Amino acid sequence: MKPRSLNLEYTHRALEELDEAYWEWDLEHDTVFYSAQLMSLLGYKTKAYKDSREFWAKHFAEEHLAEIYQQVELHLKGKINNVDVSYPLKTNSNETIWIHGVAKIIEYDGERAKLIFGTVRNITDSKKLYSQLKKQNDWLSLTEKISNAGHWRYDLQHKSLNWSREVFRIHGLSKKSFTPTLESIAELFIEKDSCLFTEKIKQSIEELAPLYFKGTIIKKGGVKLKVEIIAEIERDSFGFAQGLFGVVKDITRQETIFEKLKLLAMVNLTIKVPIFFIDDNDNIVYQDISPHHDNESSVLFNYINFSISEYMNYKKMAMENGQIKQNNVSFDKYNSVFDLSVTYESEEGIYIWIVENVTEKFRQEQQQIISNRLALLGNTFGNVSHDINNVLGVALGAIEMLELKFSRGDQNIETYIERVKNAIDKGKSVTERLLAFTRKPTIKVISFDPIQDIKENEYLFKQLLLSTINFTFNFKPMNCTIKFPQGEFINILLNLVLNAQDAIQEKGLSGQIDITANLAGDNRLEIHVKDSGIGIRKENLTKIFDPFYSSKSVNKGNGIGLANVYNTMYKHNGLIQVEGTSDLGGAHFTLVFKCKELKERFQRIKPTQDNTNIKGKRILVLDDEISIAEFVALFVESKGADVVIANNKDELINILEKENVFDIFITDMILPDLSGREAVNMVTEKFTDIKVYSISGYIAIEDRSWDYPVLRKPFNSTELAEFLAK
Repeated sequence: MKPRSLNLEYTHRALEELDEAYWEWDLEHDTVFYSAQLMSLLGYKTKAYKDSREFWAKHFAEEHLAEIYQQVELHLKGKINNVDVSYPLKTNSNETIWIHGVAKIIEYDGERAKLIFGTVRNITDSKKLYSQLKKQNDWLSLTEKISNAGHWRYDLQHKSLNWSREVFRIHGLSKKSFTPTLESIAELFIEKDSCLFTEKIKQSIEELAPLYFKGTIIKKGGVKLKVEIIAEIERDSFGFAQGLFGVVKDITRQETIFEKLKLLAMVNLTIKVPIFFIDDNDNIVYQDISPHHDNESSVLFNYINFSISEYMNYKKMAMENGQIKQNNVSFDKYNSVFDLSVTYESEEGIYIWIVENVTEKFRQEQQQIISNRLALLGNTFGNVSHDINNVLGVALGAIEMLELKFSRGDQNIETYIERVKNAIDKGKSVTERLLAFTRKPTIKVISFDPIQDIKENEYLFKQLLLSTINFTFNFKPMNCTIKFPQGEFINILLNLVLNAQDAIQEKGLSGQIDITANLAGDNRLEIHVKDSGIGIRKENLTKIFDPFYSSKSVNKGNGIGLANVYNTMYKHNGLIQVEGTSDLGGAHFTLVFKCKELKERFQRIKPTQDNTNIKGKRILVLDDEISIAEFVALFVESKGADVVIANNKDELINILEKENVFDIFITDMILPDLSGREAVNMVTEKFTDIKVYSISGYIAIEDRSWDYPVLRKPFNSTELAEFLAK
């Protein structure tokens, strides 16, 4: 019989051939044999090694080693059949790996254990895979919790149903107290949904079709919950159905939002105003309840042509203010016009866009405003022409007196020169006001002092009224500004004053009109227009702002004026009120504006010194009016400039061909043979750094494509100096 050591040697050789990592623990001598493969696994040379069991302490954590020895002790006492452990350890190269070890007593000396044999496997890859699966499962659970949804699976073969933890939470149930089955789930639904759920499940299984169901369940305490159930059929590799796998989602809040939005949409459906429900991530939701969901305009950007930056700005304003409303908004130079409302529902994270295309309505209103202005202009034209004739008469008489004085050699002519200048200034004031009044209306909202605006336009009011009507302004000292279209503000007052005059004429030729103003609470400015006319009957007060309603005599009015006044005030957050009688006897209209009160009145700063700074400059002047060109030339020469004059296109071309260098170009805007724009292009093409100024009898303020300053004719030397100082 071979010695025991030889038997072990043969055993070790056989195991080495199997490439097995193993160890043997000789309990009698308390030594451990570590196989070559085990030593290689631990980061050493692939060579067998024999040492005490303390060798393990170099690789296992102290607490893990204690747990391993605890299992060994239980095995030695016969309480467990074998040792089976999985722990991390450090290799000789300080790398952490996971191992799975199994050990068992293989030799006894009587009843005493003598030899323990164990094998070791590297399970690091499996452990990583398990860890990753656990992490993914945790992510799935977190995703379900965030989305308020859980997954479930129905096994067709075993007729068993499994719920995820989140499904139990949604239903307010626990695994211990409730076992999910198709029958027990059906009982959770309200009566009308219970049967429908069972039918849907049966239909899906029989037809091997996807499942979709929406119903209401009743939780403990009678709380109703709306859920959405979606599922797909699972198939094996041969295409046979194995089960149903799906999702349960709590849609209670979503359905509540939907009902609220649907109610809002139904109101607008009657007038076919498109509504867009867009969430925080710019996704369209609830589009099916918008009046325009079936066509191309269901996309907001297809309906209203604004830019991304403008869209984001509206979102920002809506989020900050809760809701914003704007009327007559345009993003393409008023080719299309919209009334726009954006409401932000913060709890739901949804923006509700209500957009109405009012292009035709806007154009009609603008045309009506122009017509009203032309009507007003017609009423005042006789008085204005009388004033202009007076101005021309003064100027003509003064010039003839100058002519007589000059022929007699009289040098005392300063008085007559001053008369001519004053007459021209008055004529200029008349034409400027007429141009401002008849210019195309603008809806640009600006901040201005309304009291000062009224005073500056007092001339127009007086020209409109009969001399038999006493017209007064009575303003308490105040400094405030309002945001409103400045031209429309005066137009509204003119409408009210003309209506007051018509009401007075219904009683007789003479009467009284008062305009007063005061600051009320809550930062409000009130402007009152009272008259001594016939007043307004009580039964007509509710109709006074209706379009085409008029209480005037035949041919006295068309009922459009007050309707436009009301519409303009409403669009710009103002208010108009009316009383049938006042302390003067007639009607009393009150205009209410939101205002900003100022500590002191804004004063225009007048230049106290000449800042033209044109000394030594070379200046080219172009104007077909020789006298104006010569006046400009004489003025700039008096300031030390060198001037060249051109009166037409040919002269301008000749000057430019001479290779002259100019610092400043002053041009008229309208000439017989070319425009100011063409002239500027010719000059700047040759002199790219030249500074351009323009002068004109009239140029539309709305022409924003003109990048150069404009001085309006006629002008005096002071105005020219201020202009060239810009």
